[in-house]
This record gives sequence, C-alpha cells and structure tokens, in this order.
Amino acid sequence: MAHWQGTDFTVDGREPVSAEDHYRIGLHCWNSAPHRAAAPYFLETAAGAGHEAAVELLGHIAYSQGHYAIAVPLLRRSTGSPRAAYYLATLYQQGCPEAGLAQSFDEAAHHYRAAAGLGEPEAMLALGELYLERLLPLTRTPAEHALEYFLAAAECGHPYAQYRAAEIYRTLYQDIERAAVLYRACIDNPMTGRHALGSMMALQSQAHLREEAATRAARAARQRREAVNPMEGRGDFI
Repeated sequence: MAHWQGTDFTVDGREPVSAEDHYRIGLHCWNSAPHRAAAPYFLETAAGAGHEAAVELLGHIAYSQGHYAIAVPLLRRSTGSPRAAYYLATLYQQGCPEAGLAQSFDEAAHHYRAAAGLGEPEAMLALGELYLERLLPLTRTPAEHALEYFLAAAECGHPYAQYRAAEIYRTLYQDIERAAVLYRACIDNPMTGRHALGSMMALQSQAHLREEAATRAARAARQRREAVNPMEGRGDFI
C-alpha cells in the first residue's frame, strides 16, 4: 500500500509500483475532495518517472492554485496538451512576473493557436477577441479575423462563441439570417445554462430572434400589400 498522512492507497487492491499506478492514484485524489491534497504527492512520483499525463495534471493543479512559477515549467513540458497551451497563452497575455513572463500578445497568440489547433474552443475565442481589439497584426478587417475564430469555436459547440458570432453578424454585417441561426444554436445549446453568462446570452438571443421575426413579418406584409397594389409607395400617382 502507498501511505499519505495516515491514509492507505492501492490500485485495484494492490501496491502501486509503476508510474501509471501512481498517476491513477493521483488522478483519483485530485477528483476526490477529501483526498485532493494528496494528489501532488503521487503525481510527482509518476512525473519523475516521465509520465506525461502526470506532468500535465501537475501543471493544471499549480496553475489553478495560482502557483505560476511552478506551473510554467510543467506546462512547457506538456506540448501535446490543449489545456497547457491555453494556460501559457493566458499568462503571456496578462504578463506573469512571478513566472518570469513579460506580457507578449505575439507569444500569447502563438500558444493560443497551438491550443486551438488541438481543439480548444476557449483559445479560439481568445484569438478572436485579440483580433477585435487590434492587438495582433491584421491582414483583413478585425471582424473578419474574429469571426473566423468565433465560428470555429461555435462549431465545437461553445455557447459564448455562438453568441459572439451572432452579434458580429447582426451588428457589423447586418446579416440577420445568419445571426438568427447562431442565436438559436446558443439558446438550444445545453451548455448555455452552465456558462457564467448563460442567462444574459439566452435573454439577449431570444430578444434578437423576436426582433428578427417581427422584421420578417413586416416585410411579408409589405410584399402582400405591394402585390395587391403595385402602385403603392411609388409616389408618382395622385
């Protein structure tokens, strides 16, 4: 058995012997509130033996606890992790003196792109926002750059990306139909209710859909009137 502060841990009832065994115990501890403090003890043993997932999880733990000087070397080792790349990007975007990182939007974008390439929608959103704020070099309009990344995140099912893309279509392109599709996707997305801005997104999306429906109804009514009286509205009759 493996001991930690008076508690015994096993892997399927046997003594942990391999890096994978210690990783499994560390992962279990991290996901179990009563034993969470024990997680680094077992993960460090696994990481010391070269277990990549243990290194990545240690980086996540250090980052989530605000121990950035500890987190950064671990995150750098986790080259295939979208989460690690995203964390590094956020630290570069804000600057992190504790970890020796000066603020750099170019470095932030580099790591956001790495995370986005590994399928992390939060990184896609972050890139879109950096372009909208003109913090990265532009080859097109800021909205075109941003929309590319917002739509990519929306395709991953991210509710805020669906909402942000809809807002760009509605406000910058006046493309009500495309905006409506994305507003509807945001409303129907089961993740919307769990998002920090979920209530706001749902209410605003519903309001814009009602507005779009009213616009369609008014347009249809006008077309019917013009079909009955083609001269109406021309201003060239008495």
